[in-house]
Amino acid sequence: MAESAVDFLLQTLASLLQQEASLLQGLRSSLREIQLELQSMHSFLKDADRKKCSDDRVKTWVGQVREVVYEVEDIIDEYLYHVANEERGGGLPRRVCKIILLPRRYCYKRQIASKLQEIRSKIFEISNRSKRYGLLEEGSTSKMQDDGENWQRSGEYLSRMPDDGIVGIEKNKNFLIQRLTDENGRPESVVLCVVGMGGLGKTTLVTKAYNSPNVKNHFDCHAWITVSQSYKLEELLRSLVKELYKSNKKSVPDAVREMNTSDLFETVIDYLKDKRYVIVLDDVWEPNVWRDIHVAFQNNECGGRVIITTRKENVSSSFGDENVLQLKPLGNDDALVLFCNKAFLNKSCPPELKQYAESLVQKCEGLPLAIVAIGGLMSTKGKSSLEWKKIEDNLSWQLSSNKELDRMKSILLLSYNDLPYTLKHCFLYCSLFPEDYAIQQNRLIRLWVAEGFVEERGEQTLEEVAAEYVKDLICRSMLQVVEATAKVSKEVRMHDVLRELAISIGREEKFCNVHVSKEEIQSNEARRLSLYNCIGSIQSSTCHLRSLMLFSTEIPSLSFKSIASSIKLLRVLDLQGSSIDSVPDELVELFNLRYLSLKNTNVEVLPKSIGRLQNLQTLDIKHSKIKSLPKEVAKLRELRHLNTYSYLANRLIDFDFYDFPKAPAEICNLKCLRTLQCIGADDETVRKVGNLTQLRRLVIGQVKRYHGVELCASLQKLNSLLTLTVMAITEEEILDLDVLSHPPIHLEFLLLSGRMERLPPWIRSLKDLTRVVLHWSQLNDDPLSSLQALPNLVVLCLIKAYIGKELCIRCGCFLKLKQLVFSGLLQLDRIYIEKGSMICIEEIVLVNCPELKSAPEGIQYLTCLQSLALRDMPGELVMKIQGDEGVNLQHIPQIIHFNSTKCVCERLIPSKMKKTTEEGQRK
Repeated sequence: MAESAVDFLLQTLASLLQQEASLLQGLRSSLREIQLELQSMHSFLKDADRKKCSDDRVKTWVGQVREVVYEVEDIIDEYLYHVANEERGGGLPRRVCKIILLPRRYCYKRQIASKLQEIRSKIFEISNRSKRYGLLEEGSTSKMQDDGENWQRSGEYLSRMPDDGIVGIEKNKNFLIQRLTDENGRPESVVLCVVGMGGLGKTTLVTKAYNSPNVKNHFDCHAWITVSQSYKLEELLRSLVKELYKSNKKSVPDAVREMNTSDLFETVIDYLKDKRYVIVLDDVWEPNVWRDIHVAFQNNECGGRVIITTRKENVSSSFGDENVLQLKPLGNDDALVLFCNKAFLNKSCPPELKQYAESLVQKCEGLPLAIVAIGGLMSTKGKSSLEWKKIEDNLSWQLSSNKELDRMKSILLLSYNDLPYTLKHCFLYCSLFPEDYAIQQNRLIRLWVAEGFVEERGEQTLEEVAAEYVKDLICRSMLQVVEATAKVSKEVRMHDVLRELAISIGREEKFCNVHVSKEEIQSNEARRLSLYNCIGSIQSSTCHLRSLMLFSTEIPSLSFKSIASSIKLLRVLDLQGSSIDSVPDELVELFNLRYLSLKNTNVEVLPKSIGRLQNLQTLDIKHSKIKSLPKEVAKLRELRHLNTYSYLANRLIDFDFYDFPKAPAEICNLKCLRTLQCIGADDETVRKVGNLTQLRRLVIGQVKRYHGVELCASLQKLNSLLTLTVMAITEEEILDLDVLSHPPIHLEFLLLSGRMERLPPWIRSLKDLTRVVLHWSQLNDDPLSSLQALPNLVVLCLIKAYIGKELCIRCGCFLKLKQLVFSGLLQLDRIYIEKGSMICIEEIVLVNCPELKSAPEGIQYLTCLQSLALRDMPGELVMKIQGDEGVNLQHIPQIIHFNSTKCVCERLIPSKMKKTTEEGQRK
């Protein structure tokens, strides 16, 4: 982690030295010297970060490096703080400011120069100390050895797990054995891939299948190869040759030791050419492992099998879904059995400990490695409720200090250590969110950008790069996608065990910390702090904080003023959901602030002085009580994301479902804006919004018919737009967007709210659209005839969008659609679904369609349909589903009907009567 801190600081220094031409010469030279020395130390830090676990001297040295790096960060931010104050000048004329502030400028620059010289001396001493005591003599060569050895130990531990440590794998084991031994009349070679996060039991599962008598007797030869993170192809092949010879109890030819890569390939190919083989490549970290070695396993038509285990989905992506086994966590029952097997000699939990056992198991979230490790830990403890409660309450401390959990921690650390430094910061940052918290991806991305974790990459925006970070962490199983039915998931979460690991690392490295008690926060040394439930007094020792996040927290006004006045270097202030009702004047002194969230608070007014937050990138006031934005918001020249709206009502029922504060048209001069949600339309706004050429997300409301031409002209300039919402001022106002001849071609989400005379013809040209909502459109013509041309549509909602009687979904249309919503279609009396349409549909929602008294015709063809949800639908339809029409709905797992008048929700069970009768007649 010290390596990550140095990487981050070097990036900051490089940027600063390029941009700040006005620095004093002494200041510039000191910064440059610090930069050079840190660059020299950097090459040793990967090695040091790995060695510190086994060498206290190295651990101390790494801690000293980290501390001095944090000091340099503070000095740089302090310097920029003074520069910003000088530039503001309290509103005085520039020339007057220069005269008045000249003595102060020299004073603080002398102070900072002195601090930098002191830091420079510290860095040289730390560097010399490592050489003097020979702390890092081996250099970076130990990385390969350490990684390989750690991996071997991990693999051995999992594969040799005793039977009482194996629960709930029978189904997957049988699946693997069947795929390995059943050639199904096709003797070609097959590659199988087992995927899952570290500790999920991939190696254990494959070992049990690999060692089963059915598999051993089926194959002529076998080999199990451990693939280290820093493998060498030649050594991999040499190990493979040795294992193959050993499997047939033959001596390995001496020549193998001296063979080069080409000779080794030939040896493997020749050995396997007429044999039925099974090869395991265990814990593969990169796709190029298979690309490098696959030519050794030529298709000899003898039924060869290769099994790959990996933590990374990108390794498995080329093998086809039918050959990939995605491991899932254990269910609650199996998890508790596994825990009890390890924790109690008689494998049975005493009643008085059951609640603690269940709580500990729940924290493990079905991860076998964690369950076994914590079960083993608890087996060494007394069986008193008090002792078990204490351990349950302090699991993150146990992770960092208890030797019994070292094995689990070292295995999970493999995934953490494999992260590049940018992703290490991002991963640890996620631990600031509460346990089981669904983290909005956009929120997380903006927080990372505000912290400076995201590197610039070519023409991509910082947000696009950060989105790739999220995907990478998901791919590595370090974050989990929160399932959202039929929709593209917008949320992620951390596995509880990984979160506890991240918290323990964050505390040790002083990177971040979470605080849950009412006690005064006096000794916090972490640079990022998350407070849950309540807040005590924050002391001056927290002045180095860069992020402060509050969750369900009541904040006394004095504490908030204390935060604003004492933590000058804060970059992130996330007050979402807290009890504050006003913003103190001191807030504007946070010149370094990049991210400010007042979402779901009772704040009613933004101070005019907010315009002084010149570095602010994100301002989120959604669901607050702010009714208007001060014109000074338009001075926030670095602002990238402005979220202001609130949901007033249910979009499926009401027209006015959005509310948003009045905003000055000058906001449209903020050229950095990527997100503008939401702004009201007037003559000036619809004309100026086209200036925001960086916009990715736009919500504009209160649109009148005559705005159409100018609004369309503006939208044509927004070539980077990804999501667009346009709302008419009233339900009777015509939304006229027909003249948009060149719409933003990358648009993925489109919501049009308001009456339309016809569906705009340009919609069918938007091939990237995945979600479309037509709201209160009241169209005469069937909109599906145009929308069916959209090849990537996943979600389609028609809400009071059509006043006709029939809708037909044609064969071959909506092939990627997963969710379909029809609401408030008051005249609709027939839905016809042709066979071969909507082949991926998972959910259909029908709301308040009073004339629709029969189930959609052809619904029996929708074999992927998981849910049919009805709300305020005719009783006749409900009766038919439970009667004669039920036979066509037997394949749908869930059919529910909600009556909002009676506030009753019932599950409908389709009748089988007709089917049963027909079967009886056939007999």
